Amino acid sequence: MANVSLGELRHRDSEFVRILRDRRFESVFQPIVHLASGATIGYEALVRGPAGSAFADAHTLLRHAYLSGRVAEFDWAARAAACRGAMAARLAPDHLLFINIEPLALGSDCPPDLWPDIEEAFTRFRVVLEVTERSLDRDPRSLLEGIDRQRPDVAGLAVDDLGANPAALSMLPVLAADVIKLDQAVIQGGPTPWAMRIMDIAYEEAERTGATILAEGVESPVHAAFARSAGAVLGQGFHLGPPAPLPAAGRTSPTPLTINSDPIPDLATPFDVLEERTTGRADIAYVNALSRHHADRAAELTAPALSLLLLPDPGLLTEADRARLARFTQRGVVTGALGPGLPDPPAAGVRGARLHDPALDGQWVALTLSPGTASAMLARVVPDGSDTFEYGVTHDRRRVVAAARCLLRRLGAGSA
Repeated sequence: MANVSLGELRHRDSEFVRILRDRRFESVFQPIVHLASGATIGYEALVRGPAGSAFADAHTLLRHAYLSGRVAEFDWAARAAACRGAMAARLAPDHLLFINIEPLALGSDCPPDLWPDIEEAFTRFRVVLEVTERSLDRDPRSLLEGIDRQRPDVAGLAVDDLGANPAALSMLPVLAADVIKLDQAVIQGGPTPWAMRIMDIAYEEAERTGATILAEGVESPVHAAFARSAGAVLGQGFHLGPPAPLPAAGRTSPTPLTINSDPIPDLATPFDVLEERTTGRADIAYVNALSRHHADRAAELTAPALSLLLLPDPGLLTEADRARLARFTQRGVVTGALGPGLPDPPAAGVRGARLHDPALDGQWVALTLSPGTASAMLARVVPDGSDTFEYGVTHDRRRVVAAARCLLRRLGAGSA
C-alpha cells in the first residue's frame, strides 16, 4: 500500500464497498485433520473476493473492511458465503465447519438479506466460530457479551493464532475456548523458548478447561511431527490439505470429534465467587492494605496478564495508583478499574466503566490473572452501618477467572 496514491486508495475503497454491497464473496475450505488418525474432521472456511480482482484474497478484503468502517457487515457477508458453500457441497453433518469472526462484529445484528443462509447452515452443520486474535482486548465488555450471544447457536468457539498477540494470551482464560489454534510461528519455529512458553499456556488452559489444541501452519512432514510431539490433537496446513472448493457430498469422518470445554460460571457480582467462604471481617484500613498488597503483586506482571480493580469509593484511587495502572498497560497488561465515581478512563490505556452498575456498590476487588498465577481479594461492606467489610482471598484459578469475567463484562475500551 505504500506506493498507492490517495486517489487509487479511494478508488479501491469504493470498489470494495461495491463488492460488499453486491455480496460478491465466495469461500474456499481448508481441511482440519485429526493428527493421530489422519482423518479429516472438518474444514475452515476462508473468504475470497472476485477472482482476478485486487480483492481476491482475505487479507486485502479485511484491510479495506477496517479502512471503510464496515467490519461487521463484511464479517456477516463472509459468514454467509461460507454457509452457502457448505450447503452447496452438502457438507457431511458430522464434520465441523470453522467460520472466522471478527471480535468487533460479535455483538452486531445480521443484515436481513444474509440471515436465511446463515440460519439454515447453523441448523444443519456443527459450526465452530473462530475468533481472530485481532482486537481481542479492545473492548472486553462487547467481546464477552458477543460470545455469550453466539454460543447457544454453535457447536464450539475457537481462538485463532494463539501466540501472535499478547492480548489474545491475556484474554484466553476468560473466553473458555473449545479449540485453541496455535499460531503457525509456534509450529514452524521449532522448540524455541518463546514457543515453549506459548505451549505451556496452551497446556494449562487445555488441562483446566478440556479445550482441544489445533496446530496451524502444518506445511511439511517436519511441522506435522512437531505438532504431534507438542500434543496437538488437530492440524491444519498445506501438508494436510490446501484451501480448495469443498468436495461434493464429502465422506463422513470415522469418529465425529467432540469439542467441549468447561463453562465459566456466570456471576451476578464478583463477590459471589466466594460462595459464602469468607476469610473474615475487617475495617477499611485492613482491606485497603490487603488490596494494595495484591496491587504490588500485579506490579510484577508482564504480558500476557490481566489486572482488575473494583473500588467502593473513588477516593481510594490515588494519583500514584493511576500512574501505576498506566504503567501496567505500557507493559501490555490488560488493565481495568471501575467503581462509583471513577472516571472513564481511570488512567491512560486503562479500561473503565462508562455506566456504573449499582449491583457492585460496596464491593472491593483486587485481581490478577496470568499464566501460572491467579489471585483475588474480594470484599463487600457489611450492611450494619459499622464500616466493616467481609472479605475473602482466593488463589483458585477457576474462581479468579469467574470473578475476572464478571468484571470484564462491565468494562469498555481502553484509551489511547
